[in-house]
Amino acid sequence: MEPKTSQLQTVLGWPLPQVRTWLDGLVIGAPVQGESFNWVGFAFTAAARAREERSLDWAHVALHIYGVLAGLEAGDNAHSVRLSEMSLRAWMIRELGSRAGDAVLDPDVIYSWFQGLIVMSMDEAAKLLATPDWRTIPTQTLLKLRYMKSALNTLAHISESGVVEKHPELKDWLQFRSRLP
Repeated sequence: MEPKTSQLQTVLGWPLPQVRTWLDGLVIGAPVQGESFNWVGFAFTAAARAREERSLDWAHVALHIYGVLAGLEAGDNAHSVRLSEMSLRAWMIRELGSRAGDAVLDPDVIYSWFQGLIVMSMDEAAKLLATPDWRTIPTQTLLKLRYMKSALNTLAHISESGVVEKHPELKDWLQFRSRLP
């Protein structure tokens, strides 16, 4: 008896047009044909294929799934999914170049994500981080600072894309990121 092929393995064996048609009839994040489906694994694999093939089409699929999943999650899980989404965008921009207005290649999408994560000014963060004992800083505050750092690390990968020239305040933030937790 041969092992049963998972839905994920089956879908990943299909050509891209068939995958798109299949996705159009589904609710991302929900079970598929009554069975649980590894949506995060599917998005990750689509992202890996986008990188391997340098394919904007596979990137669109992965980014769409990541975007929906991030909206379904909360807290750390949502940030993790969004970080995967933005990391794919940054990789594609670095490899294929930036294009304003493009759903995959627009660096301003990553910049806007960073803007949404800023919870305090750089001066406020510097004062807070000058605290001799970080254990006195609330865990949620440290976590928010960490989210900012992960976004800055992603932006650093595309700093040559013109995003820093368009948003000059990023230069100071990028220099400050090594001080963030």
